[in-house]
Amino acid sequence: MKKYTLKAGLLALVVSSALLTVAVRAADEQPESNQQEHHQMKGERGEHHDKMRKMFRGLDLSDEQKTQVKAILSSHRDEMELNRPSKEDRATQKAQMLEFITADSFNEAEVKQALAAKQEDRQQKAVNMMKLQNQVYQLLTPEQQEKFKKRFAKSKHHKR
Repeated sequence: MKKYTLKAGLLALVVSSALLTVAVRAADEQPESNQQEHHQMKGERGEHHDKMRKMFRGLDLSDEQKTQVKAILSSHRDEMELNRPSKEDRATQKAQMLEFITADSFNEAEVKQALAAKQEDRQQKAVNMMKLQNQVYQLLTPEQQEKFKKRFAKSKHHKR
């Protein structure tokens, strides 16, 4: 009886590992254009830039306000580039995840610690983005701020 339980457990482990490996490889082999959509943050086509532009669209910013917004966005972009992990750091993180998956014994504490660090990084990026949005919001006139609040309340993106 125990012999069959051990074999079934081993078979389940092998099958799940194979499926996980396929999923990881498929994610790595995404088309270049799809990866650029998710990871591109530079220039005028960046995801964050588009969100900021949509956020303040229709508020009739003055030329001075537009110049100030561009300066704030440029400063933020430079800061983000400085804080971006290097290729080596990203490769190390990827290798660490692979090590967790392929280890002989699963160490839940180490995995939780690694995931907590990633979550903390994501949270800090979200805080920085809100800080940036607040800086731009402070440039608006009271009328523009009121118009922004109304548009924000109607926005589908921010109702999640």
